[in-house]
Amino acid sequence: MPNFKVFQDNPDQMRIKIFGSNNVAFNTDASGNLSITASGLAVTGSVNVGTVSITSTGLAVTGSVNVGTVSITSTGLAVTGSVNVGTVSITTAGVPLGIAIESLSPTEAVEVVANKTSTTYSGATARTVLGYNAWTFAVKNESLDANAQAVVQIQMSATGASESDWLQEVAPVTINQNSVAFLTSSLLVKYARVYYAAVNSASAVTLNIVFQAQK
Repeated sequence: MPNFKVFQDNPDQMRIKIFGSNNVAFNTDASGNLSITASGLAVTGSVNVGTVSITSTGLAVTGSVNVGTVSITSTGLAVTGSVNVGTVSITTAGVPLGIAIESLSPTEAVEVVANKTSTTYSGATARTVLGYNAWTFAVKNESLDANAQAVVQIQMSATGASESDWLQEVAPVTINQNSVAFLTSSLLVKYARVYYAAVNSASAVTLNIVFQAQK
């Protein structure tokens, strides 16, 4: 090949090497991109892509994956590391896998009982506790009188329709001036409230009742 000295000396540079086996043709899409289907796929490191569609009988991902939409069909799936995606659709061993991600939903309500002098119990505002994973009443005795004490306890009710529907679920707790008590219950009923009274009618108590719950 005259005038092609470099190719005469290095003919190997003119060749395109493609290694394959089993006499099977390469599969490409309409744009000429090579399509790969793996029976075992391992990815190590960070991957940042727009849309991912994977068909594999064994899939292992190690590292961080940040994608927009992921669709995976695999009979064996292992993911190690953090995965941040917009939409995830996974089918493993022919069974759809549903993933639900929910943020915590806290709630809070405050009630003040001022200058309670009666030693007869009264019920604070009823709170709906059914449906919350955890809930608590925080009761603080904010009386100015150093000798003022209050006694409090939890009441539970399934309906809250009348006073006879309320049950004292825990033993009474005495709260000194400027002290706090936390009250809760493990009963699965709809309503809960703080049941309170003054210890001494001569010493008025002021209670700050905070209801906090989280789904």
